[in-house]
Amino acid sequence: MQEQLQQRGTTTGAPALPVHPRLAPAFPSGLRPGVVYSLLGSVSIALALLAGPSQRGAWCGVVGLPDLGVEAAAAWGVDLDRLVLVPAPTEQWVSTVAALAEVAGLVVASAPGRLSPGEVQRLTARLRTRRTSLVVIGNWPRAAATVHATTVGWDGLAQGHGALTRQHVRLDITERHQRRSVCLTIPEQP
Repeated sequence: MQEQLQQRGTTTGAPALPVHPRLAPAFPSGLRPGVVYSLLGSVSIALALLAGPSQRGAWCGVVGLPDLGVEAAAAWGVDLDRLVLVPAPTEQWVSTVAALAEVAGLVVASAPGRLSPGEVQRLTARLRTRRTSLVVIGNWPRAAATVHATTVGWDGLAQGHGALTRQHVRLDITERHQRRSVCLTIPEQP
């Protein structure tokens, strides 16, 4: 596996990472390589973001999410053979994310504890050099874009019984000082 991971290499002018078709209205150009996105409010959206790159053969990493639903990731279409999980990086958060940036096109990570400005700057430079996108679940200083996911409703329950079948989510995306909102419906089986 290590050889496969190392085959990634650097590319200049790398194209944007693809996203799951259900997220295309929110990310019409895909995810920009080498930047950090801050995602607030939904791990499900993070799982969906992993699907596009992994389906196209890119390695993806997940850091600091010990309760990640691997079955839910598979339901979104994430290629689990292309997914590296590091559930508890403890004090090694920065070095873990930096190491994954060497081989993965996309890393999703829980927000770390307090980082020094130097650590943020060095990690951001590594991501930019390696053209790796980072989605931080939580706040990140100077994120290229911030995505707020808000559940606005559910379908499926009738008269107090039944099963939830669809979630209605509004994504408020702030990027380059511009804000846009997109409403999505996420079925039980994406």
